[in-house]
Amino acid sequence: MYAIDIKKHTYASPRQLLRIWRNPQVLLKSATSIKKFEVLKRDKNNTFTAWDVDVDKVLIKWNQQDSLDIKNGLINFKICDGEFNGYDGVWSIKSVSRKIVELSVHVNIDWGIPILAPYVEKMLQKKTYRIFLNFINIIDQISHDER
Repeated sequence: MYAIDIKKHTYASPRQLLRIWRNPQVLLKSATSIKKFEVLKRDKNNTFTAWDVDVDKVLIKWNQQDSLDIKNGLINFKICDGEFNGYDGVWSIKSVSRKIVELSVHVNIDWGIPILAPYVEKMLQKKTYRIFLNFINIIDQISHDER
């Protein structure tokens, strides 16, 4: 298992950023690596989704739960089932000044391939980092487009 941490400063408001987790389908317009996305169930603070994502021509599928803590600007997520062992983390939205907001993501991931880990783990870490960097940039762009 390894962890990824990415932070980005944006001029989008926390409200604009949180709107994306209320309506995650907007990601489909910009994230070409998402091949299929479906909201399976939703309640006041939780969204259950199904994902099919192309990672360098390999389709990876999983279902996840996102738990929104709007008051604290946190979105906790975890895998419910999928093609790898473990996946969880948190998106954080914090005001750092009157106009600047920090959007960050912390991800813990276990691809579940201990025998191959010495050979492919560094590559998988780089790919996973690029995927989340792409997501953070897409979220930032979408929030600006919705102004």
